Amino acid sequence: MRISFGPAVLVAGAVAGYVAGVQSLGRAGQYTVDKTSWKREITDPKDPWLVYALGHFRSQGLLPPGRETAYYVRDTDDDGQGLRTSCSYLLSGQEPAARWWSVNAMSEAAPGDRISLAAGDAILTGQKELKVAISKRMQPGNLLLVPDFGTMRVTLVMNAPYPPDKNGPAPLPGLKKASCE
Repeated sequence: MRISFGPAVLVAGAVAGYVAGVQSLGRAGQYTVDKTSWKREITDPKDPWLVYALGHFRSQGLLPPGRETAYYVRDTDDDGQGLRTSCSYLLSGQEPAARWWSVNAMSEAAPGDRISLAAGDAILTGQKELKVAISKRMQPGNLLLVPDFGTMRVTLVMNAPYPPDKNGPAPLPGLKKASCE
């Protein structure tokens, strides 16, 4: 009697390929921004992993960012703790240096469930400082009023970012936990 391991090897190879593809989808096109929790997600036409980067955005129901768009994402606060809708956060810093920008809070499980604040709707201080409360409770000023969807992620989308000045690129806003229930 002869035993054939061909089908078992074929199935094992298919499973290993699937797992590697899913892991690549989650990490393709992501680059950590220096000393922050922000990750920049890009689609570089010269990147050999471009198909995975495009799939990463499409798997979340998002269109890949264009060449003139800077797309930043984070799922932790400034202390490295995961973002949860049971907590309130304050996103603060200089106004994003771009022609147009938006800040979004979305569910980790269903990225299509998002709350957004765009540049034209934001209230800035006299120093062009941006402060946005991210909470499920009403707050004064700029607010992303999130429903209770558990873990979340925050994105910053900047269309046509301004070129860096002599001091380098403008710093991205920080995200601090204000309180938890």
